[in-house]
Amino acid sequence: MPDVTVRGAVLWAAGRGVPRVIVPIMEDSAQAALERAEDLARPRWDGVAELVELRLDPLLAAGENACGALKAVRRALDAAQNGAGRPLLATVRTRREGGQADLTPGEYAAAVQKLLGACAPDLVDIEFSAGPEAVAALLDAAHGAGARAVLSEHHFDATPPRAEMVGQLCAMADAGADIAKLAVMAVRRADAGELLAATAEAAAARPDTPRLTMAMGPLGAVTRVCGGLFGSCGSFGTAGRQSAPGQPGARALRKALRELETCLTDPKERNE
Repeated sequence: MPDVTVRGAVLWAAGRGVPRVIVPIMEDSAQAALERAEDLARPRWDGVAELVELRLDPLLAAGENACGALKAVRRALDAAQNGAGRPLLATVRTRREGGQADLTPGEYAAAVQKLLGACAPDLVDIEFSAGPEAVAALLDAAHGAGARAVLSEHHFDATPPRAEMVGQLCAMADAGADIAKLAVMAVRRADAGELLAATAEAAAARPDTPRLTMAMGPLGAVTRVCGGLFGSCGSFGTAGRQSAPGQPGARALRKALRELETCLTDPKERNE
């Protein structure tokens, strides 16, 4: 897997086993989203919130100015770290994928195009279910705006068969994803293992495309901690409202990821 560099920093590194922590901003008003961003820009979140996701679908559902909110959040993040700011992922999640934006595929594509034109984020989420033509157009728009594209698939009702999950990750990679994201719902204990196995198989099949995978819900929580060992490059942790079931607190997640890395790499830990 090649390095993914965003804002001059290596966001995901080849061979890195520890996923980066992504903190979602999930608010119903632009003012609340801005206040959350201002908090995440403070030094106390350094080393914890390594990437910020702004969920725009709650704002669209509430009739808020999503473009204005995106610009304001970007300015707030830019005010941190001597102007470097944290990388920003912009996401419009439709209802068909578990979000709040009641949009047809055409309306969804237009909304994402508008956001990219108004204020290009560092990364943009593009729902793979929008269809080949819309996905291709949005990929071109994202890359034209200088943004990395996260192609995504979400299954909030169950965990698909392993072969289907591998196929989805590979299809997103083949379509031109900079990062392929897959989220499924764990309804039985074995589902977490199936998601991890699918991640590893996709990593072997498409090693040049980073993957971001997780099993949602309590039974899938383990995938958010150990997913990096199977080829997932990031994990979502909250600093407020969850954007999906099963997300742990960001600080607890970072601590768990570091402790797992230590026990797997420190010879003293292994010999105890």
